[in-house]
Amino acid sequence: MQHLKFGRRLYWILVVALIVLKVGVDVTMISLPQTYDILHYVDTASVIVLALVVGGRFADIGWSRWLGITLVILITFVIPIAIVLASPRIPVRGPNPLDAIPDLAWISTVLLAILLIVAGIKRGSSDLADAHAGTSAGYGNRKEPTFP
Repeated sequence: MQHLKFGRRLYWILVVALIVLKVGVDVTMISLPQTYDILHYVDTASVIVLALVVGGRFADIGWSRWLGITLVILITFVIPIAIVLASPRIPVRGPNPLDAIPDLAWISTVLLAILLIVAGIKRGSSDLADAHAGTSAGYGNRKEPTFP
């Protein structure tokens, strides 16, 4: 996993593909409930892959890979479960299953969007190497000191 790093272009391609996949799977599960038994595995796998992609982008930026993975898992799994458990029981307002979702459930969507945007706009080491004609940025030909 040490070599799993994503530049900005590849990161955005993967994020858009994963979000389109997740939205498509969610819409299919809502419109065809009999597909839930199979598609909920695809939905969960898309979130796990998104966490790995964000972790790879964080590693390219120079941040901790595990911070990115943990934040995606926290935002997509832990926060929605906490919101559902902490919200008071309200009678369902209509026949749509989305009516049973608490009003604050959109918070995790906004937090995930902010996380994806921050990870995508930050310049990483691969972007800096491209800007300096393939050489590592800022080091030149100097020797780093070594200590016994």
